[in-house]
Amino acid sequence: MRLGIYTWLLVCLGLFTLSPAFAAPVTLGNQVIALDNGQLSLLEDPQGELGLEEAMQRFRAGEFKPIPHGVGEGYTHSAFWVHAELERPPEISADWAFSISPSYLDQVDIYVVQAGRPVQQLATGDQVEHSGDAAHNRLHVVRSELPEGRIDVFMRLSTTSTSALLVRLVPGERLVTHLDTRVFSEGVLIGIVLTVLIINFINGIWLKRSLFLYFVAYEFALMVTILLSTSTLRTLYPALSAADQNIWMRYGVLVSGMLAFIFFYRMLSFPFRGRRWIDILFVIGVSHSLTGILLTYWDEYIDGMYHINNFVIVYPLVVSLILLFYWRDFNAEQRFRASGFFAFGIFCSINSLYVSGYLGVTAITSYIAPVMILSFQLCLHFIIMFSVRKSEKSLLEAHRNTEMSVRKMELERTQRQAHETFMAMFSHEVRTPLAVIDASSQSLVLLEQDPGAREQRERRYQRIRAAVARIDQLLQMSLVRGRHEIDAAEGTLLHEYDIAALIKSVVVEFPELSQQRLEFEGVDETLLFRTRLPAPLLSVIVRNLIDNALKYSPAERPVAVIVKPEKQHLVFSVRDQGHGISEYALEHIYERHFRASEQESVPGLGLGLFVVKEMLDRYQGEINLETGREGTVFSCRLSREVI
Repeated sequence: MRLGIYTWLLVCLGLFTLSPAFAAPVTLGNQVIALDNGQLSLLEDPQGELGLEEAMQRFRAGEFKPIPHGVGEGYTHSAFWVHAELERPPEISADWAFSISPSYLDQVDIYVVQAGRPVQQLATGDQVEHSGDAAHNRLHVVRSELPEGRIDVFMRLSTTSTSALLVRLVPGERLVTHLDTRVFSEGVLIGIVLTVLIINFINGIWLKRSLFLYFVAYEFALMVTILLSTSTLRTLYPALSAADQNIWMRYGVLVSGMLAFIFFYRMLSFPFRGRRWIDILFVIGVSHSLTGILLTYWDEYIDGMYHINNFVIVYPLVVSLILLFYWRDFNAEQRFRASGFFAFGIFCSINSLYVSGYLGVTAITSYIAPVMILSFQLCLHFIIMFSVRKSEKSLLEAHRNTEMSVRKMELERTQRQAHETFMAMFSHEVRTPLAVIDASSQSLVLLEQDPGAREQRERRYQRIRAAVARIDQLLQMSLVRGRHEIDAAEGTLLHEYDIAALIKSVVVEFPELSQQRLEFEGVDETLLFRTRLPAPLLSVIVRNLIDNALKYSPAERPVAVIVKPEKQHLVFSVRDQGHGISEYALEHIYERHFRASEQESVPGLGLGLFVVKEMLDRYQGEINLETGREGTVFSCRLSREVI
């Protein structure tokens, strides 16, 4: 019997078990008996030519060697003869069944011998046509009438896959339950793989992540392989012959293995210092798979699988050591992916040890393959999900940071544009009063020589003072950035002054033509008002509202200035007869530096209403506007303070 080149590694792991000196006889009872605990003895038939008579002679000659478990000889061209000694007491029913696993065995011949004479011959396996002894149309289970007393059972195993054989003796009364359990187990395996496949396929499309699709490709190949190995596909498609099923199963094993290499290479496709070693091992792994496919085409599948499985035993361990060595360099997502490979490595190494014959075949170890498939499918699914979610979280955070940077840049650009616009408007606005000052100064020089021009000089002086006041007003408004910059201390003091006199003092600062357009209501008499709003700030409010009304209404139309006292408030309104304000302008009219596009020809800084709104908000005042085709009314409501 052939041992692999990695035997020394397995010895170090203590995976070999010493054989007992002789095979123990089996006494039949009412329970299912697994022949996996020293009840079998084994003879290798390298040429596969021994018949029953020769096997019996070899048995009598003592050439059969006891084995501690079921048959587990790995990938080999040899056939094997197995012997078990049974004892059926008289009170035990003769109705029994031989249940053979795994499901991908080609052929198992069973000979029931008593007193040196064959009394029954049975056969089961993928390459065996079902006979009347078959207990199931797909599972390898055959029924037998076992004679009373001592019985020798000889079984011949011949397969083109791994030479693993587990035999269970099933009482007839428990056969239905046994069959249901095996069918249910296969259904669970296929159902979970199919469910995970569908979920990952949907995730791959929905999340647009190719990693899911690599996993789906591997799962699909694995699903097809399972359907072929359990003869389920042949049941669904009866036209598929047993020989073709066997051939396609071999290719399915190799293709699913190659896709597993590709998937895990893709899952570990993140940069780190030991990356080149992963690349080298990946190339070696895929080369093994491609070589195995080529050997299968040349009908040397067993030789290819022998070397591939020995490589797969070591491959995950070596890659895991590399990942552990660079573990500290990995981020959270990379550690998730590496953990997925650790799970893969454990399951694949154990499964390769099992199918290669390095682990004993027992009722427990026979579940290694399905448990490996289920566990590592579910494990990888969740690890991929966690990895992708972590990656998405990182991408989302990076996207959020990018958006914040873009917004910050946009804000800086907007502020820069606003500053440039402000400077342009400010220069334009200041240029006019400066021109007035310059012209008036030149006129004064000439008028100084004329003693009778005193009145004209006074007017020039007034124009200079008005121009200086206008510049001062522009400077004051340009310095107001928000209500928090208005002197907070002023808001705690009470001020009492004559509103009518204050309005008149503001009006006289306007040119005579502008004063002639103003109409007044409620300012004829003295109107004392007590408030927390200082008089200079109210002067700014009045001046800005009147100035806006004069600028944004036709020159021939009047502007009304209205003061209306109320019990707890005082309402100051300015009404023009302009063209009204658009809906867009209404949304932004109190913003700093905002200028309506339809009024760009009107001089101004876009600060007047901004300053008015900020001052009123700071001193618990209100400003409202009504606009339409007949004009616009701005109304300020100030609270009256009572001592």
